Amino acid sequence: MDLVYDVVVVGGGVAGVSAAIAASRTGARVLLLEKDMSFGGVLTTALVNPMMTFHSSERQVIGGIGQEIIDRLVSMRGSYGHIDDPIGFVKSITPFDPEKMKSLLIEMLKEEGVDFLFNSLVLHVSREGDSITSITTVSTGEQNRVNAKVFIDSTGEGNFSIRAGAYYNIGDGSPSSCQPMTLVMRIGGVDREEIVSYVTRNRDDFVISEHTDLSYLGIAGFFSFMKRLDDYGIYFKRDRLLFFEVPYHPGQIFMNTTRYAGYANKSKELTEAQTNGSTDVWRFMDFLKKEIPGFEDSFLIQTGCHIGVRETTHIVGDYVLRTSDLIDRKTFDDAIAVGSYPIDIHLPGSAQLKTISIPYPGEYHIPMSSLIPKGLANVVLAGRAISADHTAFSAVRTSPLATATGMAAGISAALAVKHRKLVRDVNIDLIQREIVEMGGIL
Repeated sequence: MDLVYDVVVVGGGVAGVSAAIAASRTGARVLLLEKDMSFGGVLTTALVNPMMTFHSSERQVIGGIGQEIIDRLVSMRGSYGHIDDPIGFVKSITPFDPEKMKSLLIEMLKEEGVDFLFNSLVLHVSREGDSITSITTVSTGEQNRVNAKVFIDSTGEGNFSIRAGAYYNIGDGSPSSCQPMTLVMRIGGVDREEIVSYVTRNRDDFVISEHTDLSYLGIAGFFSFMKRLDDYGIYFKRDRLLFFEVPYHPGQIFMNTTRYAGYANKSKELTEAQTNGSTDVWRFMDFLKKEIPGFEDSFLIQTGCHIGVRETTHIVGDYVLRTSDLIDRKTFDDAIAVGSYPIDIHLPGSAQLKTISIPYPGEYHIPMSSLIPKGLANVVLAGRAISADHTAFSAVRTSPLATATGMAAGISAALAVKHRKLVRDVNIDLIQREIVEMGGIL
């Protein structure tokens, strides 16, 4: 079957959903392709929770479609909205119910008239010079040829752009340098009162904001207990437990603690990480129940359908966002979003983190030129696929910023179609004006 659209978005995480909605609102006919059977990407399939962060030290920096998603989740009792980070790592966190997010994203796409297909993989990319003319997709029992004027890569790994011939780097120069993966667990039967009591009496064993009252449970700590992991035959190494309460589900938490090295763009290494995670789950639950106060009666509800992947490839864009751009808080005339998450590198093969704070107020620009893959004429990057070096990427990879870059990608793609220009040639003033009109913050 031949399908014809103005804009095709590949990848249905929050970046892709935001891109599709923004492109449709800007007048384009849009198709969104997703390889799984739900939208939300790692937020829904890998249970990555909460979103962080929508705020710098002094203001909200992420608005637009990302904020619309949160507002509607709040109205559904699917989120508490933005709350102070009890750990104190960022200004705010935004916990949410992933099942309600799945339903909401479908509803929002339908409202905007976006066509979408689940279970769809890109099999082939057809090019004429630097332009993609069509793609061939495959799903159960059928293939489609899809024609479009502009394509948006919101695959996370940038795999669509790579298939199209984009230049790219891997990790910090090699597959072994990529940040480790995490299998998130949803756990019930947790005694929050016991945990709060223990934390209150043993604050030195935790990273905790001096201002928190623990009315919401976000915990990084139990450091003194973690040396006992080896006694349970667990594969991963970690120096702390990290977990957050599930909104409106008393006694339930998302446990974001496991770590598995590997290059997720290699199926064997991805399979090994997923397998080790699935093996560790029950040993880890045994550790929690026997060792950690408040987990004595806990039980596993689910693990992520997919292990959470932090890093694989980095697309080389017209501009590659550099570490110094963040630390120096460089301003860009073609800024399309503002980020505020700090540099946060999970070191492969180690239990440790490497973090670098951004100077006050902790804000940095994302330029439009980092959304344009070098050597491709009609592709735009969104979310984790935007162009950045290894260290800068560790800051710009998070989901709130993905909604902002997704919105910018969708707007720029639709304007390129409307004005019959290449995306890189669209007047940046027009893009920025549309971003602000759609509620974005620059």
